[in-house]
Amino acid sequence: MKGISDNYKSNPQKTNKNSELKRRIINQALIFHSQGKTLEAAKCYQDFINRGFYDHRVFSNYGLILKDIGKLKEAEILQRKSIQINPNYYIAYSNLGGILRDLGKLEEAEISTRKAIELKPNDAQAYCNLGAILKDLRKLKEAELSLKKAISIRPDFADAYYNMGTILRDLGKLKEAIIFTCKAIEINPKYASAYSNLGEIFNDLGKFSDAINNYQKALELDENLSIAKSGLIKTKGMICDWRNQETERGWLDKIGIEGASVSPLGLFYYQDNPLKHLMRAKNLYLQKFHKLSKDISPSKNKKIRIGYFSSDFRAHPVMYLISKILKLHDKSRFNIYLYSFAPKEDEYTEIAKNSGCIFKDIKDLSDLEAVEIARKDNIDIAIDLMGYTKNNRMNIFSYRVAPIQINYLGYPGSVGSETIDYIIADKITIPNQYQNFYSEKIIRMPSCFLCNDNTKEICDEPISRKEYNLPEKAFVFTCFCANKKITPKEFNIWMRLLTKTKGSVIWLYKSNQYSADNLLREAEKRNVDPKRIIFANKLQLLKKHLARYTLGDLGLDTFNYNGHTTTSDALWSGLPVLTKMGKGFASRVSASLLTSLGLPQLITHSETEYEEKALNFAQNPNKLSLLKSKLVELKEKSPLYNSELFTSNIESKFIELTKSLMN
Repeated sequence: MKGISDNYKSNPQKTNKNSELKRRIINQALIFHSQGKTLEAAKCYQDFINRGFYDHRVFSNYGLILKDIGKLKEAEILQRKSIQINPNYYIAYSNLGGILRDLGKLEEAEISTRKAIELKPNDAQAYCNLGAILKDLRKLKEAELSLKKAISIRPDFADAYYNMGTILRDLGKLKEAIIFTCKAIEINPKYASAYSNLGEIFNDLGKFSDAINNYQKALELDENLSIAKSGLIKTKGMICDWRNQETERGWLDKIGIEGASVSPLGLFYYQDNPLKHLMRAKNLYLQKFHKLSKDISPSKNKKIRIGYFSSDFRAHPVMYLISKILKLHDKSRFNIYLYSFAPKEDEYTEIAKNSGCIFKDIKDLSDLEAVEIARKDNIDIAIDLMGYTKNNRMNIFSYRVAPIQINYLGYPGSVGSETIDYIIADKITIPNQYQNFYSEKIIRMPSCFLCNDNTKEICDEPISRKEYNLPEKAFVFTCFCANKKITPKEFNIWMRLLTKTKGSVIWLYKSNQYSADNLLREAEKRNVDPKRIIFANKLQLLKKHLARYTLGDLGLDTFNYNGHTTTSDALWSGLPVLTKMGKGFASRVSASLLTSLGLPQLITHSETEYEEKALNFAQNPNKLSLLKSKLVELKEKSPLYNSELFTSNIESKFIELTKSLMN
């Protein structure tokens, strides 16, 4: 964004009263600007306009002030007025581009910014602005070229290096992203956002200590920087670093709700509050994804056309769940399109391609190019399997590609968008009393909302506890949830269970070495021998991962963010899972799975009940044995793992939705 134009003194006014008054008002406005008194400057500009005076620089400068206080539509009008007065005023075109970007009018923003460059080809700021706009349009390679141009014109331009770092991160060039972001900091050592972005990059690389250090540095420079606060909470959670939690949890009341937006997903793990989840989602959508959407008229296709959009048509929990449904969809009644933006393809991508669906790789397309393709396919229902998870393409849905757009499976909450019409849930995940916490209309499946593949293989090779470093005769509590889902609340209970259950151990999934080390230290703090925590490493073969669940005695769920695929896999493998049901979608999924399976006795509603039931099962092996036998029996006849029934049910919902469009 261009700064305030202050070149009035180089254009002396005629020596008449009006000219003198104009100059006095403008000079006063500039003085206020230099003192940071933007509201006072705005009053001067408004006084200038009220007197019927015209000056293209005044309209442009005033427009910038209105932009900064959030009056974007008024700001747009003023920049356009500036251009009307002086069609060659490149600063107004550049400023207008930034305002249009904030309004979600990205195509117009690109045109306006390119016009600024046409009028002044050596304007580094305009090239920097253009790079940011192209990034938003997912024209990442073009954005990279634009930023390189800005840097070549102005080698000391910190913002250009910072923006280049964000683009390189999106392109997966993380080491290069670090170089450019560090350069931005070298030029401007007080660049708080650059330190925060460096934290994000180190997070992506798994260098969590470096990430934390950079978030903390960002907050030293700007204590109100929401993205750094969110990043710090998220990263410390990923490594189970629970120091200073009281301060950080205190941020949760306002972070992402007031001021700058943050991704709601990273905070699901640490707060079970669906109202705050919704408020964060709405704020994020309005600030980052809101676009001028197009109404899509219902089609008259002979077959209903369903489009699934995801970056997870690969070895990923979403694909493990949905792969069988893609194959089972009735291709005589439905045309199923898979729009994939998976960063890398693998054997699960091949499963998607061979499912009888129409597979389209759109990862290298801009958002608008992807929108154009989907609209030409004339789909009736577009299903976003991503929400605000990593690699999402929410912009595609913001423009709208189908008359019906649905949030499903990948994101356990509302996306807060007026262009996502429905969310697929069930009576447990979103009961009637909580439906106001969702901007979408609720499609409730007759059983659990979570689809499953009932042909998932469990390795039948001989398996032993010794193979996984488990004691042969110990009672094995098991939780294979990602470590970031573990909070002190669960861990305190688990350590008490170990203390009260002689010879027992707890078997946890090892997300990273940092989290493992911290959890062992936390056990020592609670006077529990850290040797009683056993860590399971990641296995490449899903069927071997499923098989090892059989070595556990009782699954223990996490609270704010349950096991989702994890709980489903455990139950499929024959391991009972004890859960505590909360309020938000993410905290109710295990309860939905257990209800559908027919084991509501494994659902608890308080920490006390959770602990008492877990201890009771550990001390009553016969009761647990009967439960496991019942689980095996129910798995065969319950709707939870009936992929054919689920597919039929969801297709019925699709038919109902398309019929409603015609009425």
